[in-house]
Amino acid sequence: MAGGIWKTSDITASNPSWIAVDDFFSDIAITTITYNPSNTQELYFGTGEGYFNIDAVRGLGIWKSSNGGSTWNQLVSTGNPDFYYINKMIVHSSGDVYAATRNGLFRSQDGGSTWIRVLGSSSPGGAPTDNFSDVEIAADHSIWAATLGANGGVFRSSTGNGSSWTQLNTGSNGFPITGFRRIEMACAPSGANVCYAYVEGMSTLLNFYKTVDGGATWVTLPKPVDAESGIGSDLTRSQAWYNMSIAVDPNNSNTVFAGGIDLFKSTTGGASWQQISHWYGGFGFQYVHADQHIALFEPGNSNVIYFGNDGGIWRCENAAAAVPSIAEKNNSYNVTQYYACAMHPAAYSNYFLAGAQDNGTHKFSSAGMNSVTSATDGDGCFCHIDQDEPQFQWTSYIFNSFYRSTDGGNTWTNVGFGGGSFVSPTDYDNASNVLYATAFGGNYLRWTDPQTGSTSDVINVTSFSGSNIRHVSVSQNTPNRVFFGLSNGSIVRVDNANTVSSPVSGALVGTPAAGSVSCVAIENGNDNHILVTYSNYGVTSVWESTNALSATPSFSSIEGNLPDMPVRWALFDPLDNHQAMLATEVGVWSTDLLNGGLTNWSPSNSGLANTRIDMLQVRSSDHLV
Repeated sequence: MAGGIWKTSDITASNPSWIAVDDFFSDIAITTITYNPSNTQELYFGTGEGYFNIDAVRGLGIWKSSNGGSTWNQLVSTGNPDFYYINKMIVHSSGDVYAATRNGLFRSQDGGSTWIRVLGSSSPGGAPTDNFSDVEIAADHSIWAATLGANGGVFRSSTGNGSSWTQLNTGSNGFPITGFRRIEMACAPSGANVCYAYVEGMSTLLNFYKTVDGGATWVTLPKPVDAESGIGSDLTRSQAWYNMSIAVDPNNSNTVFAGGIDLFKSTTGGASWQQISHWYGGFGFQYVHADQHIALFEPGNSNVIYFGNDGGIWRCENAAAAVPSIAEKNNSYNVTQYYACAMHPAAYSNYFLAGAQDNGTHKFSSAGMNSVTSATDGDGCFCHIDQDEPQFQWTSYIFNSFYRSTDGGNTWTNVGFGGGSFVSPTDYDNASNVLYATAFGGNYLRWTDPQTGSTSDVINVTSFSGSNIRHVSVSQNTPNRVFFGLSNGSIVRVDNANTVSSPVSGALVGTPAAGSVSCVAIENGNDNHILVTYSNYGVTSVWESTNALSATPSFSSIEGNLPDMPVRWALFDPLDNHQAMLATEVGVWSTDLLNGGLTNWSPSNSGLANTRIDMLQVRSSDHLV
C-alpha cells in the first residue's frame, strides 16, 4: 500500500536488490503497471486501491514514462475523480491504452493526453455499472473487461479498439448475470477463445467459470479445496474481494495458477486443483505468504511465474513441475505497511515495536532501516511499551486479541478478548497501568490488569450515542482521563475511566466535523488544549480547541493551506505548543505556528516519502519522533 515504484536489475539473483525509483510522486498508491508492447520504453502506472479494503489509499490518476521507467510524469488528463481508483491497465498492440476504474473503462488513443469512457452505464457499451475490476487482451487482440459490482459481468470487444462490446454472461449460457461482485479474468495466450473467470460472490468465492468458445458458453469449474479448512472450503476464506489472482500458462491453456489465501495449480483446465503452498508452511506444503493479489507468467515461458501477495514478490523457476518451488524475492524491498508503533522510553534507544499489515509486529533493535525480528505473528496492530516499566510490552492482533511480554519483548503470551474493530485502536495509561480499547458501538473495553492478568470489562458511554471508537487518547496530564474519538465525528471525555461503572454519561467535548475522528492530541500540561484530526476526504481535517474542559468547548479550524486529504495523527511539539506535526495520506506535514485559518502547513518528508503515515510518537527522554 502506497509503496511507490521499485526496480531490481536482476530478479534471478537469490537475494535481488531493490531500489525505490521515486518516493515523491504526488500519489504512490500504485496498483497497476503496464507497458506498450510496440515500444517497451513507454510505461504507465495507475493509482488508487479500488477494492474497498479499510486501509485503501485513494489515487490521483495515471503516470507515464517514455524512457523505460527512469522518469515519470503525471498525465494531467487523469487528475480528476474518474481516475481516483484504477484497478487494472493494459496497452493494446495498436498503442491504445485502457484503464479499468471505478468510474468506467477508459481508452486513450494519444498516449494518455485524452481519454474517453468506452464501457460503462452511460457509454455505448451499455454495461450496467461503471465499476470495473479487470481488463485483458486475448491472443487474437480482442479486449475483455470485467466488472466490480452487484451486476455486470464479462464483456468483449472483438474489434480490438473498444468501439463496440458484447456482454458474455447471459444467465442462460452458464454464467449468471447477478449474485456476484469482483471478477478477475485470465485469457489464454495460446488460445484466443479460452478464458477463465474467477468470480466473487458476496465476499466468498462464487465460482470459477471457463469458456473455450470466446464466451458463447461457460462451464462451472470445481472450487479448489484448501487443506486447512477441509472439503468445500473457500480458498479465499471469505476474502474474495481482496485475495484473487489467476494466470494461464502462455503455452498450455490447461495449466492454470489461482490464488486466494494460498496458491493452487491445475493441469486439467480447472477440472481438478492441487494446492502448492500454505501461508505458514503447514500440512506439508511450502511456505508462501498469504493473501494473493497477482500471478504473472514471464511472457512465453511456461517455467517462470511471479506471485504478488501481502508478503511481497515471489518467483518460481519450475512452474511446469508437478510440485513447483517458489522463492521469496524481497531483499531491500521496503514497502511494509505499518499501522502503529511504540518506542522504548530510554533516551537514544533503538528498540521499537511496529504493527504491520498481515506481517506481524516487528521488533527493531538497531539504528537505521535494518532488518527486524518478529515479535508476534498475524496482522500486527496497535502496540505499547510501558514508559515507566518497559519490561512490560503489548502487541495486538485483529479484534482485540493481545500479546503480552513481561521480559522486555523476549517472550510473548496471548491474551484475547475479542470484539472491537479489525484494527482496534487502543491506548495505554502508563501511570495507572490500564489499557483502553474500542469495543462494539457505544462502548469501550477496559483491561485493568494488563501487566499480569486478563481482567476486563466493557463500559457503555451514553455520550457515544452508539457510535464506534476510532481513536483512544489517554491524558498524560490528568490521572485516568481518556478522550475518545468516534465514527460520528464527536470527541467524548471520560474521567475516572479506570473505575467508572457502566453506563457512564461521559462529557461531549464537541463534533467539529462530520467524519471519522482519527486522533485527539493533548498538549503536555494542559488538557484544555487539544488538536483533533479526521481521516476523510471532503471535510475540514484539523481542528484546535483551547477550552476543551469547559462546559461549552469551542473549536476552530487550523487546516489552513493543507490539501484535501485524510489526516491520521497529530502531535504537539513537546517544547513549543504553538508547533505541531501531522501524519497524512501524503507523508508528514508540520507548522511552526498554529494560527487558526492562517496556519501554514508544509510537507516534512525529506528522507521519508510521500506515503501514507498512520501514527506519530515522540519520546520524552530525547524528543525523538
